[in-house]
Amino acid sequence: MRKINCVIIDDEPPASDILKYYIDKTPNFEVTEIYYDPIKALEGLRGKKVDVIFCDVEMPDINGLQLLESLCLDRNKNTLVVIISAHAKYAIDGFDINAIDYLLKPVSFARFLKSTQKILDYLKDQNSKDIDTGTEEQMPLTESSKDYIFIKSKGKLLKINYTEILYIESIGDYVKIYLENSKSIVIMDSLKYLEKTLPDDFFKRIHRSYIVAISRIRAIEYKKVIIGENLSLPISNSYYNALYDSLVSNHIVRSISER
Repeated sequence: MRKINCVIIDDEPPASDILKYYIDKTPNFEVTEIYYDPIKALEGLRGKKVDVIFCDVEMPDINGLQLLESLCLDRNKNTLVVIISAHAKYAIDGFDINAIDYLLKPVSFARFLKSTQKILDYLKDQNSKDIDTGTEEQMPLTESSKDYIFIKSKGKLLKINYTEILYIESIGDYVKIYLENSKSIVIMDSLKYLEKTLPDDFFKRIHRSYIVAISRIRAIEYKKVIIGENLSLPISNSYYNALYDSLVSNHIVRSISER
């Protein structure tokens, strides 16, 4: 496996040094550049192929979120972004720009390894999907019943019961369907298409990157949905009211406190 090249952008040298130390200790990852000045990073990274950018948020002149938006980085362009900050308040904004992870300072090595595993899992899914779809004609997800769908994956049709689905995530040109028992399926389709195909009384769009199974929602907190014991997904303001109306109409909750 080739090395995954990483760029660090952080105006604090001690924080950059720690991150570089972590990356150097992690197999298959390497640091190719470190920027302490976000303006220089903006100039130096334009048009450059980068696998992963670890970017701080609070920096002089331009913050990390503005920097990444200026670079127009997203997963469609094969660059993954990990946001790093001492403050949790930027987490929702980080996911809005399609960051694959959000690390709170001070970052422990154990937490950093979880982030690199998430990166490896994503790249593995991408590589697998490239192989699966390289010679096959794309077949859209097809609804066959009010209780299940068929999905084409690895040359065969898989029957997926709606009750098996936890949530669905948009990953560039693909979507990843998360199932119970820690299983998942990646297909080449759009979240918009799935939103139209899946029954509205079973599933609800909560974010430009997520659809959730209504029955799997355990709780709703400010700007996030809790699924299971500890999984939280962001809710965009534009989808909140529709989610609220759906939950009330399905008698899942009596009321949701106003934001």
